[in-house]
Amino acid sequence: MLNHLYRFRPVNSLLGGNRESELEGCYIYFSPPEKLNDPLEGHREVIWKGDSVVWENFFQHFMDCLLIRNTQYFTGEFEALDFPIYPNYEVQAVPPENYREIADLVLRFFDSPNVKRHIAVLAFKEREVNQNELMLHLRSIQSFAMHIISEVLVSYKLVEKGYGINGAPHEELLTVSTNLLNYFEGLGDELLEAEFDSSALAFLRSDDLVKGYARSKIGESQNWTRLCIDFPEEFLASRIRLTTSEWFVSCFMENCENSAIWGTYGNNHQGVCLKFKVNNDEGQPGISLMKPGLKQGIKWWTQTKFHFSKVSYTEKSPDLDFFCNLAGYGAQEVIDKWYTDKSGNISSRKMDVFENQPQWHANYHRDNFKSLTVKTRHWSNEQEYRLILKPQFNSYIDEDDRKLRYTFDDLDGIIFGIKTADSDKYKLIEMVERMCQTRNREEFTFYQSFYDSSADAILYRPVAHVGKQGVRTHRD
Repeated sequence: MLNHLYRFRPVNSLLGGNRESELEGCYIYFSPPEKLNDPLEGHREVIWKGDSVVWENFFQHFMDCLLIRNTQYFTGEFEALDFPIYPNYEVQAVPPENYREIADLVLRFFDSPNVKRHIAVLAFKEREVNQNELMLHLRSIQSFAMHIISEVLVSYKLVEKGYGINGAPHEELLTVSTNLLNYFEGLGDELLEAEFDSSALAFLRSDDLVKGYARSKIGESQNWTRLCIDFPEEFLASRIRLTTSEWFVSCFMENCENSAIWGTYGNNHQGVCLKFKVNNDEGQPGISLMKPGLKQGIKWWTQTKFHFSKVSYTEKSPDLDFFCNLAGYGAQEVIDKWYTDKSGNISSRKMDVFENQPQWHANYHRDNFKSLTVKTRHWSNEQEYRLILKPQFNSYIDEDDRKLRYTFDDLDGIIFGIKTADSDKYKLIEMVERMCQTRNREEFTFYQSFYDSSADAILYRPVAHVGKQGVRTHRD
């Protein structure tokens, strides 16, 4: 049974300075995954598997997002506005009086024989398509898609007719697409077994880098490059937001014995390690935190039991079947926007979700949670436990709402690093002494870490005790 877990922190974060003190505020900060040091946090291999109904809706989604991003670019809002997650260009991109006309123009994309062929290849026997192959399809039609969108923009005078890409003939823009389709269609049933790893995109990425460098030297807009070249990649990366809500994490460790961990998370042994008590009342290690929520439109903080989850370094994160995990939509909305085509045909993927919804929900939450608690073997020396904060879909949670307060008594003590400066120790002791007096705490222990040669580990021993009566020396 776990009695304590450890959290490394830099001294400045505890003292505050230009921001609220983590120590005096008694809060644990939950970080977004992109701020962590592992780029594979929450990573899942995405599988795209479906019939022509979902693939047609996928490309409609692609074109909707591309139109919105083009409009943002030509109106000077490309950086100010986010990449659309739930595209609705009726309200996001165009004047209402132009909506019907523009929607009809965008549909011309689907009149292209190449687009029909891409859908047929992707939907072939409802095979599994990986991210690398799908990227090849999108990259091959990106120029043609931009051409269609530019014609739309010409229609309401955002760009001039003949400007840039909208002046090129369709055949020229679809050359790469045609060659790719000829290759895929020539595989026949072998397409079911074909695997496309990242090497399939290696040349494209190399070419992007060299051409991007050349464009930067002549001062070409990086945003234009993002729109013309990088859009397919940004589009696919952002689609994950349709399958899972945002999540935030706070990291703890099983012990603080590893010198290398002190050297990284412990700020080169100059930081400290917080020693937290663990509550095992429910058979799983946990801690009570004040969690924000809304009650009748008013922010409301309630005490909530959070469970610590042990990170696995041996398991593999489950694959993500995209078309079967569109949890960001309501039931009828996902049926209308993804499982039904313009002729009213229903996708076979609908049954995978709605035939047994309780089982689907159980599998969805199991796999989603597991993906947040799996890391590769290279991180195993961390012996990490983590707390996860996962708000509902489409609910905005700001930085202050990710400072979850704990009870001061649950912080058992603070462990100084081997190289923690005496001046920092004094400031922390002074702060804790003040907290003990105002919060009526009898005793708080400071510890000093040291290297133990017999154990070949970083251990710690009590060095001072602080309470509402003051500070006293530790005596064995």
